[in-house]
Amino acid sequence: MKRFPVLALALAFVCAPAFAEPIVLKFNSPAPPRSFLHDGAFTPWAKAVTDDSGGTLKVETYFGGTLGNFGVTYDRVIDGVADVGFILTAFAGGKFRQQDVAALPFESKTSLAASNALWHLFEKGVTAQEFDAVKPLGIWTFPNAALNSKAPLQSLDDLKGKKITVSNAIAGRTVVALGAAPVSLRPDEVYQAVSRGIADAALMPLTGVATFKVSEVATHSLDVAMGADSAMVFISKKRWDSLPPQARAAIEKHSYLGFSQRLGQVTDAEWKRARGILKDIRELPDAEEARWKSRVAPVAEQWARETPDGERVLQAFRAEVAAFEAKNKGK
Repeated sequence: MKRFPVLALALAFVCAPAFAEPIVLKFNSPAPPRSFLHDGAFTPWAKAVTDDSGGTLKVETYFGGTLGNFGVTYDRVIDGVADVGFILTAFAGGKFRQQDVAALPFESKTSLAASNALWHLFEKGVTAQEFDAVKPLGIWTFPNAALNSKAPLQSLDDLKGKKITVSNAIAGRTVVALGAAPVSLRPDEVYQAVSRGIADAALMPLTGVATFKVSEVATHSLDVAMGADSAMVFISKKRWDSLPPQARAAIEKHSYLGFSQRLGQVTDAEWKRARGILKDIRELPDAEEARWKSRVAPVAEQWARETPDGERVLQAFRAEVAAFEAKNKGK
């Protein structure tokens, strides 16, 4: 009779792991709840990781900046308020200066090409030193910024003296090189700035124009490759190290290059959709575009000089983009 309690206790210890509560990972996205990134990438990623974790993880999504806006999400993940975050790398207090290579004008044509390049630069160790406190799960870029304005912009002369919103330092230098004045704002602040006349135009990709409804106040778009905002989904290294092997394996299965490419594909698809619904969208004639390229060339030169290992990063980025475009030519 005395042996039954001992047997029951032993069985309880054996079975306990099966009834353990999953670890909850809070995924914060400061993008508006309606953002294409949520249904197109973040929600499927969270579900796939949860489903493949064998009950060790539950990824909970918090959209619309519930746990922090674009300016504070990096710190929220480091501090543990959120476990996983999405940010534009330019809003991380200068911690990811090398990622700004994608923000240089006329360096890439698609989000997929730039996303593929940025991930390979990290994976090959070219930019890995910037990620000392966090582990990137996906690195990608938004489409090249276009000029979205109240009045049509068709030439360099049209830009003189105009106030244009920018989201990063490279974009600010680009605007100055073109003869305009930059106004640094987060994406969620642009609508009001243009509406109230604080800015005449917004340097923003068409995906952002659609997401933040900027086209309601800036009805004319000039689609010119003015550089792309780099972004990432990441987890702090401290939180990563605390996870059990099965949980880490589930995250790794659905992250890294594959996730980066998925984000690039979803972003390019949204760019095409947004481009199709705008009423007035134009492109520069070849001769005028050549003038713009010449005018902004010093921006890349200055960036390469001032950024740690900048010349190496720039050349490596160009090589990765060229290799990707050559491999996918005609697709």
